[in-house]
Amino acid sequence: MEIIRVTDMLYQMSRRDHEGEYIPFTITFVTCNLKLNTGGEKITLEQAVYVGGPSKADKVRNPNHAANYTRNIRSIDGDRIIKIHPLLVTQFNGRKVAQ
Repeated sequence: MEIIRVTDMLYQMSRRDHEGEYIPFTITFVTCNLKLNTGGEKITLEQAVYVGGPSKADKVRNPNHAANYTRNIRSIDGDRIIKIHPLLVTQFNGRKVAQ
């Protein structure tokens, strides 16, 4: 199995097509919530897209993705936004993720 670095994965996640839409990807990650002391579930999304850019709605709280090293993604066929930690991604587009 091929290997992809986390930085390369993040670059590919944020790529857009010629129409300005985010390019879908396949991702497998492990959940983790330190506040609720839950996680360990392995989730695979076959068609996910990066949810980035400024929000149209006023934000009550700044998620501070850079400092928290998190990213928001969603499934193509859904509208639920999922926050992931890039270091907990195990596979991206069929490649194993390594730091």
